Amino acid sequence: MLARDDRFTITHFSRLLSRHGQTHAALEWRSRESQERRFAVLIEAGIRDGQTVLDVGCGTGDLLEWMQRRKITPGDYLGLDITPAMIDHARARFPDHRFEQGCLLSGPALPRETYDWVVASGIFAHRYEQPVAYMRRMVAAMIGRAAVGVTLNSLSSKAPNAAQWTMFHADPEETLAWAQTMAPVVVLREDYDPHDFTLYLYRTPDAARSMTWRP
Repeated sequence: MLARDDRFTITHFSRLLSRHGQTHAALEWRSRESQERRFAVLIEAGIRDGQTVLDVGCGTGDLLEWMQRRKITPGDYLGLDITPAMIDHARARFPDHRFEQGCLLSGPALPRETYDWVVASGIFAHRYEQPVAYMRRMVAAMIGRAAVGVTLNSLSSKAPNAAQWTMFHADPEETLAWAQTMAPVVVLREDYDPHDFTLYLYRTPDAARSMTWRP
């Protein structure tokens, strides 16, 4: 049986997709620019043309489209999303790429044991039941599937008026400290949006040299 948060996510985003169509609003981003700014930060972890990518919470495939416009073509790409309607749209939009409906935590059968990069953008906001524990389980599962590294973002508890929001805002420092127990090199970024933070987790020190962002 699906957890309550998962049922909410499926219903919520199915309604948004039906209302807004294939737009940033269907994924609940404030603007396309806001969504794509986060994509740029994720990719600066060091994702390069030809590397394999597992996109957790892929929605309708917006990250893949953004990468293609910038000539970053994954050697193998898999989009994974819990909302069936999102997967249906993604498959119609990108028939040459693979998309699967499901949650990484349920251990779905994936075509590869590992991908160079495991990526997640905006997947933690609607976690209400033990959100920190969920986030840690998900990040651990992502690391387990990554050969080079993981790159992910979250709403930040430092955001203006964060306490007034019902959506989950993670503590950047606490998340960083925990992540450092999971990977030998972890980078925290808070330079691109006051509401957000991004983590890069690298499987080895050598892998961290791929990072294209420079503080």
